[in-house]
Amino acid sequence: MEDVKEDQRPETPTGAEPEITPDMVHSVFTTLESKGLIHHMEGGAYVPTEKGWKLLRGKVSGQAVITAYGHENILARDESCFEITRNKNPKGEDSVIAVRADKACKDLSDALKTAAKSATKMEITIEAGDIVENIIAYGSPALKLTDANELVIRKSDFIDGKTVAILADKSANEFSKSMKESLKDPKTEVKITLEVK
Repeated sequence: MEDVKEDQRPETPTGAEPEITPDMVHSVFTTLESKGLIHHMEGGAYVPTEKGWKLLRGKVSGQAVITAYGHENILARDESCFEITRNKNPKGEDSVIAVRADKACKDLSDALKTAAKSATKMEITIEAGDIVENIIAYGSPALKLTDANELVIRKSDFIDGKTVAILADKSANEFSKSMKESLKDPKTEVKITLEVK
């Protein structure tokens, strides 16, 4: 087979740009941050250009604290996500980590919804007694945040009405053994903090 010369290669069709996915955005930001090419300061995130630092993304922030409870039927063994629900009984669902939540997606503040839709990093802290789990996930402009019963944090980039964050670094199955045991106690109050800084 003959080698194709540089000037004989077909041109890339104009307008055939690849679809930008949340995973792609996450990958680019992670790479830039690891090389010190994103500078965070008051007002937002900046990148270097020939003319100095340029605003890449304006600063957005928001926080929500959700109070929920453990349940004896909690399994916490889903490998793709974890879920907080207003329901009183998880009915053997692998993803549920807490029940009787005082908030669902629909109840989140406008500030947090706006921040989550900025595709920036979200820090999630789950406290059950003395046990704490920390999760990093990301927002997306495609978030709907309309579900009136549940909140789901996903490892994938799948989005529906109950998705709060995507590309998380931990699923229910990856919670510590002590956390899972604590979540199985109906007396355990579970505090879930969602924070976009």
